[in-house]
Amino acid sequence: MSTEYFVSHILALFILLLLAAVSAIIFKRLKFPYTIGLVIIGIAFSALLDGCQTLTHLEDIQLSHDIILYIILPTLIFDAAINIDSRLLVKNLLPVSALAIPGLIISTLIVGILMCKFTPLHLGVAMLFGALISATDPVAVIALFNEIGAPKRLTMLVDGESLFNDATAIVAFNIVMAMILAGTSMSFITLSNAAFNFIFVFVGGLVVGFIIGFILTRLINVAKNEPLIQIALSVVTAYASFIIADHYLKVSGVMSTLGAGIIVSWYGSTHFTCDARKYLEEYWMYAAFIANSFIFLMLGMTEWELLIKKGHSQNLIYYIIYAIIIVTFARLIVVYGIIPLLRFFPKYEKISFGYQTVIFWGGLRGAVPMALVLSLSPAFESRQLIVEFTLGVILFTLFVQGTTTKPLINLFHLGKITLFEKIMYLQAKLKAISKGRELVKDLKEQGYLSKITINDMGKNYKEANEKTKNELLKLQNDPECKSNTTRKIIWHQAISMELCAYQLLFDKGLISESVIRELKLNIELERDRLKQDIFPDLKVTAMPLEVKMKNKLANLLRLVMPKNKFINLLRQKSLSPKYEMTLAIVYANNHIKPTIEKIPQLSGNQKEIVEECRLFYKKRAEIAIIQKKKLEKYIAIHNLQYQVLYRATINAELASIEEMSANSGIPDSVANILKSDIDNKIKKIARRDPNLSHLDLKV
Repeated sequence: MSTEYFVSHILALFILLLLAAVSAIIFKRLKFPYTIGLVIIGIAFSALLDGCQTLTHLEDIQLSHDIILYIILPTLIFDAAINIDSRLLVKNLLPVSALAIPGLIISTLIVGILMCKFTPLHLGVAMLFGALISATDPVAVIALFNEIGAPKRLTMLVDGESLFNDATAIVAFNIVMAMILAGTSMSFITLSNAAFNFIFVFVGGLVVGFIIGFILTRLINVAKNEPLIQIALSVVTAYASFIIADHYLKVSGVMSTLGAGIIVSWYGSTHFTCDARKYLEEYWMYAAFIANSFIFLMLGMTEWELLIKKGHSQNLIYYIIYAIIIVTFARLIVVYGIIPLLRFFPKYEKISFGYQTVIFWGGLRGAVPMALVLSLSPAFESRQLIVEFTLGVILFTLFVQGTTTKPLINLFHLGKITLFEKIMYLQAKLKAISKGRELVKDLKEQGYLSKITINDMGKNYKEANEKTKNELLKLQNDPECKSNTTRKIIWHQAISMELCAYQLLFDKGLISESVIRELKLNIELERDRLKQDIFPDLKVTAMPLEVKMKNKLANLLRLVMPKNKFINLLRQKSLSPKYEMTLAIVYANNHIKPTIEKIPQLSGNQKEIVEECRLFYKKRAEIAIIQKKKLEKYIAIHNLQYQVLYRATINAELASIEEMSANSGIPDSVANILKSDIDNKIKKIARRDPNLSHLDLKV
C-alpha cells in the first residue's frame, strides 16, 4: 500500500467528518432531523463526486457488511445500552420484548408471504427480505423525542424495541439464510430446530454479554480516578462482547453488547465515581455521534450509487412501491395487533392509541437492514432486487415517516406544551425575574454601577415582571385552568418537593444510590402520568430489581439453611435498601408538610387540592411506617443505622476535602491522600455492610 493511497483515504475520512459536523450545525439551526439531513447530503455529495475527478478516492469509502456490523453497530448498541434507564426498561419489558421478538417474526412472515405473491421473489428469498427489513432504527425519532421532550415511556418503548429487534432480525436472517443454502423446506421439524436455534443464539448472546460485562466492570472499577483507562476498558467491553459472541461463539453479538452495556450501566451507577460516569457518558455520546454521522452520510452515498444513479425499469419502481406498502402494512399489523393483546397480562400498564401510532409510524429502517443486505454474496439469487427493495424502503421511512413524525406527535399532544406546562413555565420565569431584580437592587445600594445603567435595567425587569404576571393571570382565568390544570400544577409542585427531599437525603449520604435512582424513576413516571391526567396513588414505591433478586435469593437460601450466619447476614443486607426507602418516604412527608402551604394560590379551590396532597403524603407515610416496623423485626437495626451514619459521615468528610482543595486550602497531593483514605473507608462499607458497628473510623 503506497503512502499516497493511505493519505488520500485518511483525508477522505476527515472530509466526511467535516461534512457531518458542518451539516449538524446547519440542520440544527434549520430544526431539521440531523440524521435524515445527512442522507440527503450523502446523496448530493455522491452526485457531486461523479463530476469531480480530484475527489474520486472518496468513492472508495463505501458501506459494507463488516464496517456496519463490527465497527459501527457495537458503538451504537453500547451507547444506547449504557444510557438506557435499565429500571424503566424492566418495567416495560413486556411490550418491548413482544414487539421486538414475536412482532419481528410476524412481520417477517407477513412481508415474506406478500412479497412472494406480488414481486418476482420466491418464498425463501422473500422471507429473507422480510427478516432483514423488519429491524427498526429510530435514531432520528429518538433525537426528535429528546428535542421536544416526549414522554420517557414512549422514548423507552421505541428505543427498547429497536435494541432488541436488531438482534432478532440478525438471528432470523441467519436462520432463513441457512435454510435457503441447505435447501430445506419448511416442515415442523425444521421450524422446531429453527426456534431452538433462535433461542440459543438470542439468550446465549445475552449471557456472554453479561459475563464479559461483569468481568470488565470489575477492571474499570479498579482503575479509580483514571478516566482515560476506564474509557479504554469500556471500548474493549463494547467490541470484545460483540466480536467474541458473534464471530467466535456464533451467538448474537447485538444481544451480547446490549447485555454488557446494561451491566456496565447498572454496576457503574452504584460503584463508579460521578466523574467516571460523566467521562464515560461524554465519550460514548461523542462516539455515537461519529458512528451515526458516518452511517447516515455513507447510507446516502450508497443510495445514490446502488439505487438512484442506475436506470430502472418501470416494473421495478412498481415493485419497490409494493415493498414499501407491504412493509408498512406488516408494521401496522404488528403494532396494532400485539399491543392491545398485552392488556390480558397482569400488572400491564396500558399503552395509549397515540403512543401506538407514534410507535407504528416511527419504525424507521437504517443500519441493520443495510448491513444484512450488503452481506449477501454477489452470486446470491435475486441479490440486486433485494438490495433495491431495501434501499427503497429505507429512503421512504427516512424521508416520509421521519419527517412527518413530529406533526404526528403534535397531533396526539405528546410533545405539545400543555396549559399546565405553560403555567409552570411562567411561574418559573417570574421566580427567575425576581432573582434578577434582587441583584439589580443590591448593586444599586452598593453603588457598583452608574444610576443610569441600574435604572434602565430595573425598568426592563419591571416591564418583564408585569408582562409575565399578566400572561399568568390570563392563563389562570382560562376555564380549562380552573378545572383540572390547577390540580395538576399543585400535584406537580408537591412531587417536585418530594424529589428535593430525596435528593437532600442522598446528598447527606443517608440513602444509597440504588435507592435514589429508583425514587427518581418513580418521580419521573408520576410526572409522565400527570400529563395524561393520572394522579399519584398510595402504592409503596417499587424496590430496585437487584434488591428484589437479592431478597428472593436470600429467602430461598434461608429456607434451606435457616441458621446459617452468612445467609442471615445476606438477608439483612438485602433488606437494608427497603428499609432506607421506607425512611425516605417518611422523611419526604415531614419535609413536604410545612412547605406545601407555600404553593402560590392559583384559584379558589387551591386549599382543597393542597389538602388532598397533604392527606396523600400522610397516608403514604403511615403505610411506610407500618412497613418499617415489620422490617425492624428481621434486621439488626443498630448495625443498619450505624451503616447509614457511617456513610453520611464519609460524605461529609469528602465534601469538606473537596471544598478545601477547590479553595486551595490544601495542596492537591494532600487532597489525593485524603481522598484515598476515604476510598478505603468506602471499601469497608462494601466489604462488611451492614455489620459495621465494630469498624474503626481511622484508616
